[in-house]
Amino acid sequence: MTGQTAYRTLRAALMQHLAAIDGLLACQAFVRPEGGDWAEAASVGQGDPNNIAPVLQAFDPEARGSVTAIQGPGGAAWLATYACAGPGLDMCLLFYLSGITPSDLQSRLYAIEDKTGWLLVSALRDADETRADVTLSIEMGAAVLLDAAQARTRGDLADQWIARLERALAPDLVGVAWVSNDAPKLAALSGGGLIERQSRARRALEDLAAEAIEARSNQSYDPSGTGEDETQTPLDDTVSDALSALEAAKALAMPLYVGDPCRAVVVALWTSPEAVLPQPASVDLIAQVLGESLAIQERARPSIWRRLRNWAGGTVRLIFGKRAGKIKIGAALVALALVVMSITPTQSRPAFEARIEARDRFIVSAPFDGFLSQAPFQLGDAVPKGALVVAMEDTDFRLQYARAQAEARRLETEIQAARSARDSAKVRSLDAQAQQTQVQIDLLDQQLKQAKLTAQNAGVVVGGDAWRRVGGRVRLGEPLLEIADPQSFAVMAFIDESWVAEIPPGAHASLLLAAYPQTPLPLTLNTVTTDAQTRGGVNTFSAWLKLDAAPPAELLEGMRGIVRIDTGPTTLLAEYSRGVVRWLRQTVWKWS
Repeated sequence: MTGQTAYRTLRAALMQHLAAIDGLLACQAFVRPEGGDWAEAASVGQGDPNNIAPVLQAFDPEARGSVTAIQGPGGAAWLATYACAGPGLDMCLLFYLSGITPSDLQSRLYAIEDKTGWLLVSALRDADETRADVTLSIEMGAAVLLDAAQARTRGDLADQWIARLERALAPDLVGVAWVSNDAPKLAALSGGGLIERQSRARRALEDLAAEAIEARSNQSYDPSGTGEDETQTPLDDTVSDALSALEAAKALAMPLYVGDPCRAVVVALWTSPEAVLPQPASVDLIAQVLGESLAIQERARPSIWRRLRNWAGGTVRLIFGKRAGKIKIGAALVALALVVMSITPTQSRPAFEARIEARDRFIVSAPFDGFLSQAPFQLGDAVPKGALVVAMEDTDFRLQYARAQAEARRLETEIQAARSARDSAKVRSLDAQAQQTQVQIDLLDQQLKQAKLTAQNAGVVVGGDAWRRVGGRVRLGEPLLEIADPQSFAVMAFIDESWVAEIPPGAHASLLLAAYPQTPLPLTLNTVTTDAQTRGGVNTFSAWLKLDAAPPAELLEGMRGIVRIDTGPTTLLAEYSRGVVRWLRQTVWKWS
């Protein structure tokens, strides 16, 4: 590979023109001379070497460039590539950008694209230091390409070309003709000359442009040198008449291509027989640079109206042109298909998102403040009737219970002794203490009974996290587990607002769960609630559907799927055009 020292100007251009672009981490420039191999000519920053080979293998100057999201050192990043070709030299640029949102990415790419023309010219200048032709100067190379992205219209771009060509080649007249369907149409003249609608000079310029389009190459016309210089194009009657009409001694016509079709033709005229035409290599370079600038301007300033106009014109030509017969046959086939669809019956079964929900559930809460000692069941576990669900740590309660019972026995003994001594006051005092102790015993007994909670009915754990909190402290009333009755499982569907009025009560439906895509479950619509929710930008209403058969054991709450509800018979045409017809009705109602 060629060392980067051979491309000093390109490296300086990278440092100068890309340093002010925010978010640009690195840039690598690779060049390939005609018939040679790729070489890294210059770089700024450090890029990923793994991205080089795939980009160079996919090099296509017609594709221009691409943007790919990659993983950068600091997270999400962008890899932007730009492919361009000069005379005898291909160049591929890799830009690594980071910290840029997708909304700001386009402006950064415009800023980078504004500089790519200068980089291409810098590479060409480095590749051929000895070429002294004026077409390799900054005005004819970098200025044309760098100014292309700033041109708002093709007319502005044509004025830029004319100004640069006048300074570089010193012709007496420069004309730019845009090409549509291989037919040139004069659009701009040097000096801001007025283009007459019908004139001999205009027809002559367009004839010279048409000759260049037909030849698909640059054409140099020099009557004084014909037959003596192999680089000159022999003159035919059309070219001779055109030069005579324009009173020109020499002419140059350059067709400009973006991809395969010719998009424009630039014609330069000299009235003096002593004028010297540029060399063929220089002419090729001028055409390459102008064509590249046209591509840059189209990418930087895309015209929506031009696209719409071309599409409309193409449609009209397609319908009323030479292929009108085929279009009519196609339209007849489409009409026949619509008629068949309008009489073909079908069943309307719109699809909605749905999930499994348990309608009958109870919550196991902490009976008192304390520590959780047992929680044998987790989410999805089946809980048999009478099984231990949650157990609280009751050691302290048992000690307090034993202590209270001992205190009660002691008080009973003292009461007996006081009665024997006929001490009525002491008996009343001890009797009050005994009653207080008994209340404490009853309270402790109740707490000991609540320390272990069992399932009153069989169920399935559908919520809570008690098994994760074993050994931890819980508060009175804090929910620990949520147990649902499997027989109460139902389906909650989210019905689009536009379908609510068309779904009949008790409609049949079927559910296909993501977990069991091979087993659809039959359902029946129970009710449509008034619970409105916005899902995916669409207003939906919750609806309950019951399972026609007992739910399978593997059915779990929270499973998601798609439910299809039968809304009644319809036709294929009404089924597939429902959305369009509904939108048209609403639009007509809105503006009527």
